[in-house]
Amino acid sequence: MEKAQHGRLYSYKDIQQWEGNWELIDGVPYLLASPSYVHQYVVGELYLALAPYFKAQGCRLILSPFDVQFDAAKNEEEAQTVVQPDLFVICNVTQLKKNRVQGAPDLVIEVLSASTGIKDRNQKYYLYEANGVKEYWMVDPSNRTIEVIGLEDGRFQKRAVFGPKDVLTSFLYPDLAISLDSILHMDDVE
Repeated sequence: MEKAQHGRLYSYKDIQQWEGNWELIDGVPYLLASPSYVHQYVVGELYLALAPYFKAQGCRLILSPFDVQFDAAKNEEEAQTVVQPDLFVICNVTQLKKNRVQGAPDLVIEVLSASTGIKDRNQKYYLYEANGVKEYWMVDPSNRTIEVIGLEDGRFQKRAVFGPKDVLTSFLYPDLAISLDSILHMDDVE
């Protein structure tokens, strides 16, 4: 089952009982496919590059699978928007709960793949914007780019694209700069 059938909307409590990893956007469930080597390589390299910086800031850098509940005012039985970003940053540790984060992370990073690219560029883009994610990175391993999108006046308006020879800089964290050479070079994989 990839999407809800017959128009039924599901809750966070429903998907917690199912096998596999699921996301829920406005009550519609999406089964997450197993990631590829390239996906996991990029996620791992980004985690290693970012972890020291965010630890020094007193923030938490969290790897998937870990749930982010966007309709934070609702309990598990009512929540209908819960996703698992590949990486995300929480600086307000009161948002951290035992099995999820409640409310928008400060930074969300999604690594695009054939099975998730459309959802990451559309549904998740608008979800993150509407819920106040301050910065969203879309990593495209196929094109070897990272698109950094910043929130301004409640909308995603700032945009910068970085490639393998660049040093990525953040709008939200101006002193954060990471070299992308090793992160975006995957010559040993077909």
